[in-house]
Amino acid sequence: MRTIPPASRANPPALAFGRHRAGLLSLALAVALGGGLSACNRDAASPDAASTTPAAAAPAPVVRFDAKLSLVNNNGAIRYDGTLDTEANRKALSIALAQAYSGQISGNLNVDKAAKPAPWLDKLPQFAAALSMSGAAVSFEGEKIELSGQASDADRAVLLEKAKTLFPGYQYGGLFEGVGGAAASSDAAAQALAALQPGKAGPAEIVKALNQINLRFDDGGARIAPASLDILSRAAKAIQAGPADARYEIVGPGGGAGQPSDNETLSRQRAEAVKVQLIVAGVNPGALDTKAATGAATTPLQFNAVK
Repeated sequence: MRTIPPASRANPPALAFGRHRAGLLSLALAVALGGGLSACNRDAASPDAASTTPAAAAPAPVVRFDAKLSLVNNNGAIRYDGTLDTEANRKALSIALAQAYSGQISGNLNVDKAAKPAPWLDKLPQFAAALSMSGAAVSFEGEKIELSGQASDADRAVLLEKAKTLFPGYQYGGLFEGVGGAAASSDAAAQALAALQPGKAGPAEIVKALNQINLRFDDGGARIAPASLDILSRAAKAIQAGPADARYEIVGPGGGAGQPSDNETLSRQRAEAVKVQLIVAGVNPGALDTKAATGAATTPLQFNAVK
């Protein structure tokens, strides 16, 4: 009988080959797994992989605006409109306005979360109680206060003093401008109107002074700029102090843009805006006519005496 050497009995060739093969398979599997993981890591870090994931859209920025309020005294009946930031402030202001006026009051207040807190809210009732003159209107927007409508020089001075006391450092526009004769000392039209002698100046003299007015409007629109309300108030007084049977034609300024027909439309709208403002300031509606400027050229405001 053939004898097997001891070494051969301890490690038969088939068993040795099997172990060797198992070792190679284990090594290959380890390399494959390592390569796969590396590939996954490369894919995750690659720009292409990141670009396939949609980015979350950034929220649109909220456009904030100043809280607003307008008050109009119409023969003792108060009308209000505005926009505030919260429902609590809306309710508080509604109650405060009702307490400030003993007469008829109505209006509407909106709530918009984009509105900024109103800096005038707490002291507004004290100012509102002073708005006792019929025909006057006041608006608040942020730290701006504008007076419009019909108010005598004395009333304008009282309201301006009240505004400065309650809201120091604010911008005071509209009929607040020119209080105390400040405008008359620097504006040529104001000087010319002030020089007219009540009851003695005729329509021709009044028209000559009126035509020195350099009226300002919103660009491309018919809204009279607040800075021009004071000079129109002075114009109204000059017309009222003239002959009772005098009539005046208002030719609205043209914008000098677009087709002639567009320009004429704008001119007519501006003439009507001037007429309305003069009537609000006390002029008899029957004393005023309006006319549009023709053509596309830029034209100034013009008054004509109607015979």
